[in-house]
Amino acid sequence: MTTWIGTDADGWDRPPDLRLLAPAVAAWLTALAALAAPAWASWSFAAAAGCAAVGVYVVARPPGEVLALTAAAVLACASTVAAVTGVHVHRVASSAAAEAVGQGRAVEFSAVVTADPRARSGTPRPGRAEWVVQARTAWVDGAGPRRGARAPVVVLASGEEWERLLPGQEFRVDGRFVAAPDDPLTAALVLVRGPPEHVAEPSRAQAVAGDVRAGLRQAAGELDQPERGLLPALIVGDTSELRPQTVEDFRATGMTHLLTVSGANLAILTGFVLAVARLVRAPPWASVVGGAVMIWVFVLVCRPEPSVVRAAVMGSLGLLALAAGRPHAALGALSVTVVGVLFVAPGLADSYGFALSVLATAGIVLLAPPWTRSWSRRMPLPLAEACAVAAAAHVAVTPVLVLLSGEVSWVTVPANVLAAPVVALVTVCGAVVAVLGLVWSAGAAVAVHPPGWGTAWIASVAHAGARVPYGALPWRSDVAGGLLLAGLLMVLLLTRGRVRRVVAAGVVAVLVLGLAARCLPGGWPPSGWALVACDVGQGDAFVLSVGPGSAVVADTGEEPEPIDDCLDRLGVRDVPLLLLSHDHADHVDGTPGVLRQRRVHAALAPEGFADSATGRLLKEAGVDLWTGERGRSLRAGPWLLRVLWPEPGYAGTLNDASVVVRADGPALSVLLTGDIEEEAQGLLLDGPAAGLLPVTVLTTPHHGAATQDPAFLDATSPVVAITSVGADNPYGHPAAATWNHLERAARLNLRTDRDGDVAVLDGTGAGVPLVVTRGPRPGP
Repeated sequence: MTTWIGTDADGWDRPPDLRLLAPAVAAWLTALAALAAPAWASWSFAAAAGCAAVGVYVVARPPGEVLALTAAAVLACASTVAAVTGVHVHRVASSAAAEAVGQGRAVEFSAVVTADPRARSGTPRPGRAEWVVQARTAWVDGAGPRRGARAPVVVLASGEEWERLLPGQEFRVDGRFVAAPDDPLTAALVLVRGPPEHVAEPSRAQAVAGDVRAGLRQAAGELDQPERGLLPALIVGDTSELRPQTVEDFRATGMTHLLTVSGANLAILTGFVLAVARLVRAPPWASVVGGAVMIWVFVLVCRPEPSVVRAAVMGSLGLLALAAGRPHAALGALSVTVVGVLFVAPGLADSYGFALSVLATAGIVLLAPPWTRSWSRRMPLPLAEACAVAAAAHVAVTPVLVLLSGEVSWVTVPANVLAAPVVALVTVCGAVVAVLGLVWSAGAAVAVHPPGWGTAWIASVAHAGARVPYGALPWRSDVAGGLLLAGLLMVLLLTRGRVRRVVAAGVVAVLVLGLAARCLPGGWPPSGWALVACDVGQGDAFVLSVGPGSAVVADTGEEPEPIDDCLDRLGVRDVPLLLLSHDHADHVDGTPGVLRQRRVHAALAPEGFADSATGRLLKEAGVDLWTGERGRSLRAGPWLLRVLWPEPGYAGTLNDASVVVRADGPALSVLLTGDIEEEAQGLLLDGPAAGLLPVTVLTTPHHGAATQDPAFLDATSPVVAITSVGADNPYGHPAAATWNHLERAARLNLRTDRDGDVAVLDGTGAGVPLVVTRGPRPGP
């Protein structure tokens, strides 16, 4: 039947079937609203919408009119999703796990693992949970009698025993339940100390799936990085061995979807099964059964992540369509998939992964066929298909991606086109290696090399694309920015002729002007900068210019993003030396941000630093690690770097063991002090390095804390003092006494929470270095 909103006729050249699109959109929007509303409100809406659906269906005339049927379907889907979401929200809110949140003490509970444990993001620290385990509680032993409680929770724990858990395993442990912020379908976060107890055996299917994933990781161990971590991610979504630098390369190039198994992987594997069935002339029912088995195995091994669920449901519908002789109802299948998934798991409505998967598929279904036909007149058909698929998917997901990244990339399409030819080969060969690793590990170790070569090509494309200058343009990362971008794309897609050309010209002009503004000199950084104190919040991060695009970095702050952004603003792509004063989070945990898309040649850190989490990260990145102790000197471009502290064998506190470096440049000198306090400051005053303490620029020790020796501050005789400190920090830094002393001791006294990035220039004016401030970072 063909209507004004689509057709169910066969053939790629037919108009897309839009009849199920409206119910899918209504279901999605309803789920989003219901997740933010109390259960009673969702149920009230469900009752009203359900009655309206029945009324529209019964009263509408003439019977069967398309618009009436569509409206009834919209109301029925919205009613069902609202009711189901209300049930989920109520069940979580009234569960024993939610009630345990207010007890403020550890309680015993039992839970079933629902997803593979994953390493917690950030640098591991003593007392900080290492693993994030999604689970579903079975019972909670609270103040009253033990209660059954099937509610989702997130367990935060440490210890290698947690890493070995598989989905479906039940365990028992004591934990303290705390509220889960902004997630109505998670009853609590559970803080656990100690290993899981009374761990049940996994099901046979889950054990085999775990062995498949472990066997693939073992076989991939024969490869070098980044292929070693990338191959399991491409095949089964196992990102446990991925390096942060690889993840950042894929993010910057718009290829992150390859690290999340989805419909593309399932389509390749199911297509391979169907091709084999066709080759051996198997009957249609055998092809359908083979495809169904592949979908089941795919979900089992790759785990039911949002993109996997979407792909599995849509693949199942595709097999049904194949069995029914109607294989081309792609958009209808996608719409039914969205509705069906939200009926069962409405929490996926606010999942970025689910949204990106659905939008990418919709873009390919709607846009790729006409673009392929148009572009094939000017280029070979295979190239036209590859370009059309990559461009269609990117256009569809860009309004959502901008919410996550705050930028629009023009590198994404060519990068995906270059990677696409080998993705299918890597997927099929990698799946063979995974199965082979289950029965013959030695054979898998040999067979892993061909897909390893393809993986190396994909990694090279991502690496090169991430380093294209100005490969992405900044864009508003809020809802308004996403809607504006979506509106512009819709105008470009729906208009024709002169209107489209005018709009396209306007968009291109804005983008070119934005790119030109970023490339023109002026603004930040100021010309001739020698030292920049980066505003990284409550932490230290200083940058010494070595030459165009090259700098020494001293400490990195607590989070990767602020130091990465600061170095991007300075145009730093090469770091000949990374100075790390001591192993405190606010000085070294931002190190992954320095490693992003940059080459770090060597690092200088305290003795024993190699055994820390950051030290291991540097080793994995191939960075030489040197020990910083008094008497060592280094040369980096125009800078002479001399280590003044600690003395060999010093056994004081971690703060007082900070590496203190004096940096002498052509026009100024800098004293980088880390977190040294009274004891180390006094020993420096009385030691052989006392004559090297007077400098042009002093980086205030320990963020200006009260633990200062006034004689030490006076001995440095700074012209400029810079205190790196976070706004409204809970420590009261800088202390009033320290700040007042610096006001008297230095001619210029600056702090990053008020002044933002601070740049000290090579030139001098009246004996005072030229200083330029960027202004504080905007608040959240």
